Amino acid sequence: MEIVTSWGEKAAQKTREEIAANLLREGMSIETIVRVTGLTVEQVQQLQSQLTQEN
Repeated sequence: MEIVTSWGEKAAQKTREEIAANLLREGMSIETIVRVTGLTVEQVQQLQSQLTQEN
């Protein structure tokens, strides 16, 4: 059962990161994205850096 839980948690984390990336692309503030997704400020800032490097 532990494997399923771990897989589910990883999938949920990936989904939150994808949503955060989309919100960053739309210009939403980091603080709002943190509140909406439950990610940390550091995680959102890292995503923002990755998006900046891609463009």
